[in-house]
Amino acid sequence: MKSHPQRQSASGFTLLEIVVVLAIVALVLGAVYSLASGTITLADDVRRARLRDSRSQAFTTFCERLMTELPASAAFNLKTTQDGGQYLAALELQHVPSPFDGTPDCKVTLFTESMTGGGLQLMISLQKTTDEQPRMSVVLFEDLAECGWRVFDAGTRQWATMWNEDTNENAPHIHPLLLEWSVTQGAEKQRRVFWIVPNEPVATAVPVVPTAPVEPAAPVATPVPPAGN
Repeated sequence: MKSHPQRQSASGFTLLEIVVVLAIVALVLGAVYSLASGTITLADDVRRARLRDSRSQAFTTFCERLMTELPASAAFNLKTTQDGGQYLAALELQHVPSPFDGTPDCKVTLFTESMTGGGLQLMISLQKTTDEQPRMSVVLFEDLAECGWRVFDAGTRQWATMWNEDTNENAPHIHPLLLEWSVTQGAEKQRRVFWIVPNEPVATAVPVVPTAPVEPAAPVATPVPPAGN
């Protein structure tokens, strides 16, 4: 009998095995990319949140200093208008020193404007009261869903979105007691209330000197006449 040599099995990978390996590698790379992308997005969101919080805190400190150092001769005006479905507010302070370098007799305006793609932006402008040149504005916050100002009227004991004072420096001014700033950015809502320094002297109460208590007079005994026989 003739013996036939045994066929040796072919070495190497088949096409199916290569396709399976490539699919597994693609899945692993996709999972790694998704994890890395999610980590980068989370880090970016955290950075933006911290930046937003720090900017909000800095603006709060700025408003607190501006309101507590408001001169008695300053003119305080607040106007709120409606533009479509949005409310635009403009807070104007005249005859005040510059909050940046202390330049006297300036006009500081905090106002909101509509953005082209939707939303609001809060801006600030500063100029000399007697200067006729156009004011220079700087954007403080962008992409705001809501941003408004209100003042507390001591006469009506209510919050109001309008406040008018004479812009003449020598005219008498009566400032509101409190100023409220409310803003909504994304899903986060904030509300800040600022105390405004009174521009009228507070009447000093006259101390009441306690008097010594007066002791009641002793009762006078009435003589009783003797009984008759």
